[in-house]
Amino acid sequence: MVEFVVFTPLLFLLMFGSVQIGLALFARHVAVSAAQEGARKARETAVNTNTSWQTAATSTATGWVNQLLGSMVEGSPNAQALDPVPLGNAYPEVGVSVQFSITSVVPFWTFTVQSSSVGPVECFYQTNGHCNGY
Repeated sequence: MVEFVVFTPLLFLLMFGSVQIGLALFARHVAVSAAQEGARKARETAVNTNTSWQTAATSTATGWVNQLLGSMVEGSPNAQALDPVPLGNAYPEVGVSVQFSITSVVPFWTFTVQSSSVGPVECFYQTNGHCNGY
């Protein structure tokens, strides 16, 4: 009887802790894929300087998180478009950073997940190596 009282809370902690670790790993995977999807959208739309590529990229990333995790996200995911990085005569790069917290199965454990992805703008290049519009 004493062993049952002593070991039952430890078994519950081990069981719920392993579920929480699994949720955190899945959330990390979702954050990476959401940042990649947002960066992909940014790379596609940043070539046209008349459009707001930042809005398109961040809404794509937050939509990806909400679609895959749904109510497991505490609050709303925070996505930020990273400023274009002109690299001299090289190709400009744009990207997205995503951050959110997931619900906890174990009390007093909070997991905040963050990821970012950056890539070159997809466009046709002039002879001097600059992207049209940059």
